[in-house]
Amino acid sequence: MKYALIITGVLAGLAITAPRLVVFGYFLLIVPGFVLTIAPTVFIYLTVTAVVRRLLPISSPMKATAVAFGVALLLGWAVMQSYRVAALDAYRADELPDVLSSQLIELDGDVRIERPDHRREPECDYLTLAVLESPGVDSVTTVTAGRGKPSDTQPSAAYALVSAKADPAVGIFPNEPGQIVRKYPPLVQANRGKKFFTSIKAVEANWAVRLAGQERLREVKEIEAEAADWIIRIDNPLNQPTDTLRRLTILDSSGEVRFRKSYRKQAVPARMFYFRFQANMSGGPVSASFYVGRQLIESGQWTLKPETALLEAIKFNVPVCDAKALEVLRDQTVQTLDDPMATTAQLELARRYLGFFFFDAKPGNHALIARIVADDRVRDLDAVIKNVFPKNQTPTAMKDAFIDRIAMEHTSASLRHLLAERLASFPRGTFANPSPTYLAILNSPEIYQQAAPLIATLADVGPEHAIPKLDAMLDTAIALPHWSDRRTLIAGIREALVRLGPQASAVVPRIRELFLIRPSPIMNSSSDAGQWRLALARMGVAIEDLPVLPNQSPPSADRNLRRVANKLERRKQAETPEQGL
Repeated sequence: MKYALIITGVLAGLAITAPRLVVFGYFLLIVPGFVLTIAPTVFIYLTVTAVVRRLLPISSPMKATAVAFGVALLLGWAVMQSYRVAALDAYRADELPDVLSSQLIELDGDVRIERPDHRREPECDYLTLAVLESPGVDSVTTVTAGRGKPSDTQPSAAYALVSAKADPAVGIFPNEPGQIVRKYPPLVQANRGKKFFTSIKAVEANWAVRLAGQERLREVKEIEAEAADWIIRIDNPLNQPTDTLRRLTILDSSGEVRFRKSYRKQAVPARMFYFRFQANMSGGPVSASFYVGRQLIESGQWTLKPETALLEAIKFNVPVCDAKALEVLRDQTVQTLDDPMATTAQLELARRYLGFFFFDAKPGNHALIARIVADDRVRDLDAVIKNVFPKNQTPTAMKDAFIDRIAMEHTSASLRHLLAERLASFPRGTFANPSPTYLAILNSPEIYQQAAPLIATLADVGPEHAIPKLDAMLDTAIALPHWSDRRTLIAGIREALVRLGPQASAVVPRIRELFLIRPSPIMNSSSDAGQWRLALARMGVAIEDLPVLPNQSPPSADRNLRRVANKLERRKQAETPEQGL
């Protein structure tokens, strides 16, 4: 007994103080890990056995040990019972029976959806929209936990579908209404495989056309719980290893539960005392620990998803997932652009049309996309245009449309920068014959500061026109007080000089002078200095003649010049195939 206590005590100490050893033990043919896992429990029971054995008036060592071990096991059972019974009583006290309905529930009036575990601001998503689509429903108030810290008042918002006759102004567009195809089982079954994403787009296209026609989705006054005709409560907190609750409850205006479905999982103390080992090896370093053994009890279907259960429990107008909806949206977009008297709500169709592309715009769509971008009446394209084409694969057919959009007064600074980046990625020579709008942009400091990447394309117009403009732009950049304001402008000018190469040799003395000024107005870091050295080398300055900072040691200066030489050679090799073509 003494040796067993010593051995298990040492193993238990190792396991509890360094639980990662247990994990490593399982990698060593499993047995060492298993031994370390049970060592703490075995040590406790052996210790209790040794203590009880000394107290027993039994002369036979074998009988005394057997009886003492039995008493230890009994104590291991007894010590857990009070905690286990209390946990089971608490679990049963909170248990609510399921209430099912033989028919679909027909909601009406003002409905309130309470989602206390939804860590987002209220929005009209696919679930809110489905409830709004229930015949007879006037408004839906959604209540969430919000993104901030929990408070006494949870954020809420209410929505209603109303006629456009009273107020034809643009309404709200629901947030990803096509997600119902993922959540409503009949739609999931009917739209598997290749039809899946098309079906999602079809639902959203239908809503785009519908909300540009005779209906509008608007925010209305929120309805408090006391005044609601129906209350839908969705409990779905973040799952914990020892505690899970997913529940859907639908109550009518009298407070009667008309539908309830739950899944619960709760950890309660185990029947016998023991130490359980737990390890987590996902998403980073191994975390491992011991804890007193628990038993998981559960009720309900573990597959329950409250949102899906709500869609299956209520009567609503199931959206049609017809791919022809995309053609309808396209046709109505064309008609809207053709109509000089199109309303703002109708022009929303064009913006929604752009939102249906996810880097998959086919050549057959390019002309319409360009037309939408170039139409001054279509506003707020920032969010939708970035996903139409991959960053470096924007077709040159977008050139004039992007230029027109940059020149529009209402275009945001961020959109100008984005479009300028796309234009700067076009093949060399694309802007050899510049349009008046292009030249107007580069003559307007306010615009070209926001569309700074476009400056690089000045190399296409030739040195006789580009150099004077770049000199003027450099004056504008240097006059800006903060580097953060100058940075993108300087980068655009530098890239234009790199593209011009030896044709920009006339600018070399000025760049060299600005490079050596302290503080330099054209750079803010050693990386900037390296890029300017590369630019000067492209402009014809020999490697050994590149400027070196006064405080640089000879070895450091040599390393910098070698880096420039290597980058210059790699750039020449990368451009050789393009020139050959």
